[in-house]
Amino acid sequence: MPSNQRENARKEKQLKKERKIRLIIWIVLIVTVVILAVMRVAEIDFNSVKNKITGGKISVSSESDVYPYSLDNSSGVKLSFVNDKLVVLTDTTCKVLNPADAKELYSFSSGYANPIMTTAGKYLFTVDQGGTRLRLDNTAENVYESTLDDSVLCGDVAKNGNVIYATRTGNNKTTVVVMNNSLKKLLQFRVKDGYLVAVAIDGSGKKCAYATVTSKDAKPVTTLHTINVGDEKIKAKFNYNDSNVLDLQYTSSGELYYVADDSVHLIKSQKKDVETFSHGDVNTVTYNYTPDGELVYVYSKYSDANENFITYVNSNGKVKTSFEVSQKPKFVSANNDLCVLFSDKVSVYSLTQGTEKESFRCDDSITSASKLSSKVFITRHQLIDVLENKE
Repeated sequence: MPSNQRENARKEKQLKKERKIRLIIWIVLIVTVVILAVMRVAEIDFNSVKNKITGGKISVSSESDVYPYSLDNSSGVKLSFVNDKLVVLTDTTCKVLNPADAKELYSFSSGYANPIMTTAGKYLFTVDQGGTRLRLDNTAENVYESTLDDSVLCGDVAKNGNVIYATRTGNNKTTVVVMNNSLKKLLQFRVKDGYLVAVAIDGSGKKCAYATVTSKDAKPVTTLHTINVGDEKIKAKFNYNDSNVLDLQYTSSGELYYVADDSVHLIKSQKKDVETFSHGDVNTVTYNYTPDGELVYVYSKYSDANENFITYVNSNGKVKTSFEVSQKPKFVSANNDLCVLFSDKVSVYSLTQGTEKESFRCDDSITSASKLSSKVFITRHQLIDVLENKE
């Protein structure tokens, strides 16, 4: 009889234990369902959410948990997007990050004194301006790094990995080189006149351009040269009197922007000049390009004017969008939308309509703002942060 009692007690204890386990399982399932339901209602991006189950507890961390992202003691932070990846260049390192969780996908320490980077397709081209080193990377690995005999002035990269760069010797002779991603030189020539200040190569790696500056009557004269790879003969030359070139940029269709401090031109088919903003009619405030290389240009009528104009110039040289703002923009970028940084706010506008879509308050410490998908990424000191969409 006592043995039966002990057996019955053992069975009862086992049943209680099983009921307790089933209760715990149901509680976990109910909590999980509730969390998922709340997330669905709040329209949280499930791809950027990580579920952590540790010590019997469930915790949910979202994209906002990884930002602000610290870059330690780096300075001169420059942010760009390459194939929907975040590329961060500082004075010491370059990092390729997954923007959703800031996971480091690839990085390198250049050790360059003055690193200047251009990007196209999957490629990152970095030169040590004033130094003798340059390197080509993609978003996953290094392609090559070279040390030159002469100092590097500037460079650019094509979507197929072809690069153009200019060097200057000790006796002030300048050489332009176009090279493929196997280090084969496709074009090399000596610049015969003027001081070279800018180079550009188109996405196919078959067209290139360079600008030189001379002086006439104590005023600068910028000469733009276009040339096709495989043919050392100059395709065309354009002279711009009393003009200081700021940048050269090819569109994805192979047309070339000439952006100066007081004018904008588009060179079609390497030989036809289309004047978008005439010399002296504008004062350049800031500018940037869309992923297709089309120009987003901000100007005022005169220096220090309160009224500024934000424009989108397509690859035909035509102004497709233009609107006025009452503050001076510090920075502008464009992906699907226009993202404009002012001293006290970041505003997002429709690229094609010019209408404001959203705005975020900020302080003057922010140095750049760029929108990718629904997130606005900003740089501040040694930090990358995210301004959440209000929707």
